Amino acid sequence: MAAPRPSSNPPTLREIARRAGVSHTTVSLSLRNHPSIPEPTRERLRHLADELGYRSNVLVSALMSQVRLKQPKSGPEVVGFLTGGPTADDWKNHSASLGYHEGARRRAHQLGLRIEPFWLGAGGASAAATCRMLQARAIRGQLLSPFPVPVYAHDLDWMHLICVGLGYVFNHHALHRATHNHFRGSFLAYKELVRLGYRRIGLMLDRDENSRVNYGWLGGYLAAQNTWAGARIEPLLTATGNEVRQVKTWMRSARPDAVIGFGPGQFLLLTHLGYEIPRDLAYVALDVEQTRLAHVEEVAGINQNLPLIGATAIDILASQLYHHELGLPQRPVISMIEGYWVAGRTAPPRPGGTKLAPAARRPKARMRAKA
Repeated sequence: MAAPRPSSNPPTLREIARRAGVSHTTVSLSLRNHPSIPEPTRERLRHLADELGYRSNVLVSALMSQVRLKQPKSGPEVVGFLTGGPTADDWKNHSASLGYHEGARRRAHQLGLRIEPFWLGAGGASAAATCRMLQARAIRGQLLSPFPVPVYAHDLDWMHLICVGLGYVFNHHALHRATHNHFRGSFLAYKELVRLGYRRIGLMLDRDENSRVNYGWLGGYLAAQNTWAGARIEPLLTATGNEVRQVKTWMRSARPDAVIGFGPGQFLLLTHLGYEIPRDLAYVALDVEQTRLAHVEEVAGINQNLPLIGATAIDILASQLYHHELGLPQRPVISMIEGYWVAGRTAPPRPGGTKLAPAARRPKARMRAKA
């Protein structure tokens, strides 16, 4: 049977329902991606609506959502910025959350939205109560900020929320997310150190710092070490409470002339052990903004472009709000934002510095002419 052709007059929900043999309420809920309707039914009705040429009116949809919730709004729609640190304001101590929030706030304002922080309690202990409050206030869209401790024991009410992850928060959940390209950031840090003349470049991270970014920093470091033919130094992944002994042993065996670390933690530990930076070795941070928060100034390293990540997350969320995509997506999308190199006093140029050419541009060996 041939598919129905779209008519010049878009169909109503009742016409689609009559064609599909279901109620118009089922069609309405399906086109709003409501989780109460089975996914196969939603998919079938969405395809039928497309074939018939149905187009939703976003202004009418927004108004009807407010009527259904009995929460008419005179101001901009609120987007929640969910945090789960030990206190309600702990997110302000972390460069990632601050950068994400600022970029999201600016982009939300451009789109007629407003960002409002909500605390899920220490470690997410108040997640359920917060979700009930969000529903009562008809706050549909949420940005999930990274938590100091993963909040997996107290999951959110995914079925009734529209969420976008910032970074790799809730890494084991199928979320649309915007994040820094950690692999490329680590790769770039290593490459710039080679360009500055360093040859024994080590990576020093807390194990949790590495796992929370899907091991991207470790992967970028190993790839760069292989690409730029640096000294084969085993990366140091420290365990909490045992860092001093591990770092002492590693420094004696690895003898690095430069260290790549996450931020102020590794820098301060090295100086505590008596190493003077940059006299004894160079130091590069994978998040220069976090070092500034800790009042460690002029550190060389990677600016992760955090506000752009926050703005990108708002763009993703705006699309989900438009389509009323409640719950976890079947096909999550990850938008990865490039960072950029920031020069600093902790990694000055050395006499052996070189100008690196991309591998693809390296001159090929000439073929010997035939006799």
